[in-house]
Amino acid sequence: MGCLPRSRRTLLVRSVDSTCYERSWRCTMAPMSAPRSVGSGSDEPTRSGAGEPADSSISSISSISASPEEAADALALVQLSGVIRDTFARVADRHDLTPVQGRMLCVLAERPHGMAELARLFGVGKANLTGLVDRAAQRGLVERALVPGDRRAVRVVLTDDGRRAALAFHRDVTGELTGLLAPLTPEARAGLRETAAVVARSAGAGAAGAPPPGC
Repeated sequence: MGCLPRSRRTLLVRSVDSTCYERSWRCTMAPMSAPRSVGSGSDEPTRSGAGEPADSSISSISSISASPEEAADALALVQLSGVIRDTFARVADRHDLTPVQGRMLCVLAERPHGMAELARLFGVGKANLTGLVDRAAQRGLVERALVPGDRRAVRVVLTDDGRRAALAFHRDVTGELTGLLAPLTPEARAGLRETAAVVARSAGAGAAGAPPPGC
């Protein structure tokens, strides 16, 4: 991947990571096959004593695995999150943005934010956020503005180019994601919206902060 542009490498890594994560999840939920002993015709010797699985860590996972219904529910969420993450990354790459840059533009399209507020929303440290804002500023997408009455505080605001980029990105993300729902009936889509809202509220009830708004 060394000859690929940075954005292409990011997209490829995210896609591979999503696929591998789903496969690893399936593997941990798969039933364990009986271990083969030496002399059973297998070319692979057992790694442990007689009667023990070759990989004790997999055995441990299997012993605490969820019920079939719970495993199916979890896998469905993993698959859905992977599709959404990959779609978001693909659209961001199309707009020459990283996914986090695209999200930041959508957040700032709602209103300007202070640096501390952005760091809290994205769950990153000050240094990481400063780098993110600096790179966006170098591209002319955002700028720092002083907060009236507080010379030490600044807010990050979109430039005109940044607002156009945010609107274009949001439009394409919305189109791609809603396109995924094309096979669903109107009733199924309404049910999905309701279910997603319930799950999101439940997940955010005990969180220290809500997930970033925006796209």
